[in-house]
Amino acid sequence: MRLKTLGVVVVTALALFTVFYWVSDPSRLSERQAQASKDLIAYGERVFANNKTDASAAQCARCHGDNGQGGPVPGTKNLAPNLHSASIAKKLKVNPDYVHEVISYGGVVVSGNVNSDMPAWSTDVGGPLTVQQIDALTALVTGWAEEAATQSQAPVANTADAGHQVFLARCASCHAADLSGGVGPNIQNIGNALVTTGLPVPPSGLKQMQADYAKDKKTFFTQWIRDSTNNYNGGTATGMPAFPASDLTDDQLQALITFLLTQKK
Repeated sequence: MRLKTLGVVVVTALALFTVFYWVSDPSRLSERQAQASKDLIAYGERVFANNKTDASAAQCARCHGDNGQGGPVPGTKNLAPNLHSASIAKKLKVNPDYVHEVISYGGVVVSGNVNSDMPAWSTDVGGPLTVQQIDALTALVTGWAEEAATQSQAPVANTADAGHQVFLARCASCHAADLSGGVGPNIQNIGNALVTTGLPVPPSGLKQMQADYAKDKKTFFTQWIRDSTNNYNGGTATGMPAFPASDLTDDQLQALITFLLTQKK
């Protein structure tokens, strides 16, 4: 009986020692965490891939491109955004759950527009992806964004050509590469006339918009692009996402406005 008791004590002690050894050893714990992170990102790549033979794949690459650097949304004139984006990293600093929320609940998180091309993927709201799949995609996209944020960005020249590149990167996903509209309105003639029709949400401050546009187009564009919700709609979402200086730099904004002013059709 004593031997049996002693055996139980020895086995229990060894088990506790093993657990303590693995948990308390910083290097081993760090290695396990690093491997877990790699495994999660690898699974995220599987989910992201446009692989119809893999049941885990959500085929995100179908819109965002094989490497996540953006591409045309099938069946539309819109472009899916580049996910290797420093602007996403900046949003993560404000809201650490930003990427997870966009994947889970769709493009409405970004723009306030329920008709966004980006659908809600979480099973919580009727989507097809599990918590594990969304966590893996979140890790993948977050890694891309954080890497992009470490890369130095050259100043953007205040030219129409440079502004066109800003437009393609930041605006074409809603307004289409040719500015003919999609989720957002047609703005092919925005340099000549203010767009007042086809807006996702008719702004309550339309008269102020018209007055500002007539007085100084550059000032109007700055007000609208920076924060249309608060500047022209009393705090109610307009469907046009805000682009504060932390997300769109002043030189990017000025180049974009220069490009928009040339759009006269």
